[in-house]
Amino acid sequence: MNEVQTTVRGTVITNPTTRRVGDDQVFSFRVASNTRYQDRTSGEWKTGGTLYFSANCWGRLAQRASGSICKGDGVIVHGRLLTNEYEREGHLMRDLEMRVSALGPDLSRMDVTVRRAKPDEDAMEIGSQDLDESDTDPAEDGEFVGASGL
Repeated sequence: MNEVQTTVRGTVITNPTTRRVGDDQVFSFRVASNTRYQDRTSGEWKTGGTLYFSANCWGRLAQRASGSICKGDGVIVHGRLLTNEYEREGHLMRDLEMRVSALGPDLSRMDVTVRRAKPDEDAMEIGSQDLDESDTDPAEDGEFVGASGL
């Protein structure tokens, strides 16, 4: 299988939804990303094509992102791109999806407040066997908790 990991800077264009799939939580939203380029002859900045895709966050990322991302927010998403094929009314349809592994606000477009996440109890039990507290980096695991557009 050919897996493409990529990072995209874009805008959330739908109201995010959270749903359950089996035991997992999935946080989903659509992203639009425009290309911008400078016309060599006129010197003007122009907008090129727009990339649209569904972004799906799973597990702990879904829990932390839920309530933090809203329609209209500038985001940076990183993950694996997949093409989904399905049939609708006799026509073969294709949809682009990103399985998001990292998500954050685009700080060039938003002001944000960040709150450090509390370590999971299960992770603390495992971690306490190998590390003492002085070995952990508190900045390693953060949560995006709020934003305002510029």
